[in-house]
Amino acid sequence: MLWAVAILAQQANRAPPLSPSPGRRLALAPRAFSASPQGGWNLRAIESALRAGHALAAWIGLCGCLTLLPAPASAAPLWLIATPDETARAASPIALDVVKPPGLSHWPEALTLKLMRDGKSWEVELPGVGVVATQDARRTYRGLLPAHVFGLVRVELGGVDSNRLVLLISAPEVGDQVQPMAQGSASTASPPGQAIDPFVPTSEPALTANEPIYLAVGGRGGTTARFQLSFKYRIFDPGSLPVAWFSPLASLHFGYTQTSIWDVGAKSAPIRDTSFRPGLFWQAATPGEGLMPDSWRAGFEHESNGKDGVSSRSINTLFAQAVWRTRFPDVQTLTFAPKVYGYLEKENNPDIQRYRGYVDWNFRYGRDDSWLLAATFRRGTARHGSAQLDLSYPLSQPLFARTGSFLHFQLFDGYGETLLDYDVKRGTQARLGFSIVR
Repeated sequence: MLWAVAILAQQANRAPPLSPSPGRRLALAPRAFSASPQGGWNLRAIESALRAGHALAAWIGLCGCLTLLPAPASAAPLWLIATPDETARAASPIALDVVKPPGLSHWPEALTLKLMRDGKSWEVELPGVGVVATQDARRTYRGLLPAHVFGLVRVELGGVDSNRLVLLISAPEVGDQVQPMAQGSASTASPPGQAIDPFVPTSEPALTANEPIYLAVGGRGGTTARFQLSFKYRIFDPGSLPVAWFSPLASLHFGYTQTSIWDVGAKSAPIRDTSFRPGLFWQAATPGEGLMPDSWRAGFEHESNGKDGVSSRSINTLFAQAVWRTRFPDVQTLTFAPKVYGYLEKENNPDIQRYRGYVDWNFRYGRDDSWLLAATFRRGTARHGSAQLDLSYPLSQPLFARTGSFLHFQLFDGYGETLLDYDVKRGTQARLGFSIVR
């Protein structure tokens, strides 16, 4: 039924219909359903009526739309665009299926995608994917969305007449927030010669995901569950008075991560140990040119297990973390984010550096809509160490950046799975579960 609406609207605009394909959604130009640039018909209401089975109501709404359409003597050919989904993520690749107007003799090597939100617009270049013949009616174009544009965004092709889509673009990951602003007719990029302040965030909400959030069950030598909660909060709003006085305050964050090992197979199923990690840190973007990282963090972190006596463990550290990100043509992304730290206090575990060392070697590889592999390696000064691998796969469409339902497999081997056991090696632990942030 929805495709019938699309075809009728295309005919009203004198454009060729786009044949349906599984999993594809087509959003029609709002101007095709309006009598004036200011007025308009509610396409969402028509779609809702169709989905609810109210065919008569939808047909009346559609006929009202079509009767208000202007009928120019010679309408320009219409380009048609469609996306695999109605959601996307800032600073991530986007793919468009494009149908060219009939009679066009060739496919352009690249198209321009125009993004519009809050009265501003930006343009993104979309190179064509693969080689297509002139007679082919459809071609895929792929480009990279800017990091600072997210929310409910209207998109259409720039420089040609096309239908318009409405995309829900979620905020980018931390490592993605270094995309340069795309130039547009109302771009907010800094004037030539004026540097962009790396401390003032342009795209991230105040409360966001930090480290992964998951629950996984398995283990070795007894059934255990490992679960983790994590978030970060930007303390000052970019437009606040303290930030106006001292701009680096805009990048000051409070972070919190809690990781627990739960002995679900033991009598009374006690929590074996929990690590509490509050911290304060600065987070900023850098140009990412040459050997420069795409972004970095630096600050203070406390870690303890909340126990007393001989079971008490705690450390205070200063850390710095740089993030390098490489995107490949197949949309796979490799992230390298080493975290270097120094110990300010380690009285309850004075030799922890022998097992943990001074660096967490963090890697991520994969894509957001498919498999993603994350790895963390540690090597202590006494050649002890650990390795943790996390493999996840989406079970549903993502809600926000990195957030959704994921099948999660975790493998841990080495010393110090918990802070209490920083100098204990329990053997390889394999667990299976789910995550909501990865």
